[in-house]
Amino acid sequence: MNTTSGVERRESRVPPPTVPATSRHQPSWSGAVQRHRSKFHAVARPPQAAGLLRSHPSLALTAGTRLEISRRALAVALLCLTSAATANAETIRLDANAAAERVVAVSHGALASAARVEAARAFVAAADASRLPAVAATATVARRSSVPEFAVPLAGAQAPPVVIAPDITTTYATGVRATQVLYSGGAISAGRQASRDDLAATDAARSQALADLRLTARLAYWDAVRADAGREAATAQQQRAERLLTDTRALLDAGMAVRADLLAAESRHASARVQVSRAETRAVEATARLRSLLLLGDGDTLELADRLGTSLPAPPGDLAKLQRDALATRPELAALAAQRAALAARETAVLAQARPSLALAAQWDLARPNQRYFPLADEWNDSWSVGLAAGWTLFDGGRARADAAASRAGQRALAEEREDAARRVALDVELARRDVESALDEVGAADAAHAAATERERASLERQQAGLATMVEMLDAQADLAAAELQQIDVRATAWIAAARLQRAVGR
Repeated sequence: MNTTSGVERRESRVPPPTVPATSRHQPSWSGAVQRHRSKFHAVARPPQAAGLLRSHPSLALTAGTRLEISRRALAVALLCLTSAATANAETIRLDANAAAERVVAVSHGALASAARVEAARAFVAAADASRLPAVAATATVARRSSVPEFAVPLAGAQAPPVVIAPDITTTYATGVRATQVLYSGGAISAGRQASRDDLAATDAARSQALADLRLTARLAYWDAVRADAGREAATAQQQRAERLLTDTRALLDAGMAVRADLLAAESRHASARVQVSRAETRAVEATARLRSLLLLGDGDTLELADRLGTSLPAPPGDLAKLQRDALATRPELAALAAQRAALAARETAVLAQARPSLALAAQWDLARPNQRYFPLADEWNDSWSVGLAAGWTLFDGGRARADAAASRAGQRALAEEREDAARRVALDVELARRDVESALDEVGAADAAHAAATERERASLERQQAGLATMVEMLDAQADLAAAELQQIDVRATAWIAAARLQRAVGR
């Protein structure tokens, strides 16, 4: 068996449709159409139309020709559609690794995990933006009701009064404001770190989902291979039962067997047919599950590259090394560690609320009238300001301390969960490795049993053909051979399935 990942695609090629040439010798189906058309015209054509066609035979020829052309055009169109559908079909040949990678590439669950990682990256970008300055622009226009003006004679009685509050019915204002946080008590940096830890946890969850998909694909693949081998074994069993039935009939005709032997052979043959039907059903169901995971089209042909009788998985390595690799690479452990780090960063952000904060603010305004100019005038004037804004929450009722305590409790819970997960990972590796070793040890015994059962069935068949073996001996030999074949198939498939589970347990 070739264990390397690979996918072979071959497009089905069909010859282009050909249009049959008009000839005097048409095929039988064409003659049937002509006879049917003649009957139709004889029944449905009115007498006036018949007389017209007799007086103008060219019209009848033209009508028949048009019908023939329409019929041929329809046939050509159907052939073209069938050819296009066949040309789009693919023959896909893959092994277990190729099946796993294809499932990862086409699975909707994998796409959903990738979308979650993309969302986590967007949250990281949003957290990083909080350390940058913020700039906002505003513009307003307002229509106000008319009010009496307020004027004061500041230059004396002879001079005109100075309007302090003019009657301005339309006001305009625009401005730009920029703010920059100078110190936040560590809240911004803690938020950025928390977003990165969330991204690491999401990415680890995605790796876990992909690993589960690969395992599911490999299990489905080897289940399909086992079902296909079981179908072949059931077919071989049916062929042996047919030979036994034929030989028994010949011996009965020769007077060397009794009717009870014939009935036993017929019962054996019927049971073999039942086993073939069941094996065929299992093979179809296993293939359907694999095709569903691979998202294959109805016209695509799936070919399995492996056969159970060709090779076996490699023996597992050292248990301690496998466990170390699993503890270092299993995405479940990485996800729990990242979640704990994110809670620690959020604890820092919560405690930062009790610390002072400082921000720089700058603003430029252009207004008509500008409220900073006195007296007010219905004209455009600009102004600007630069300042510092400080804040400090002196009392919040203990909310920050409570949130920090909740975060610390969550960290302790995640730490305990990770320790328990590490214990389960080590156990999974140990059990999976043991399953591989046990399956590989059983393969030798199963092969020996199959060889012995094959030889016994052959010897019994020779004795039966010579009239020396009883029907009970033949039935027992065939039953033992069928059981040995199924045992050999199951043991070899179990070895590959155990190897796939070990690969998942190690985190590869």
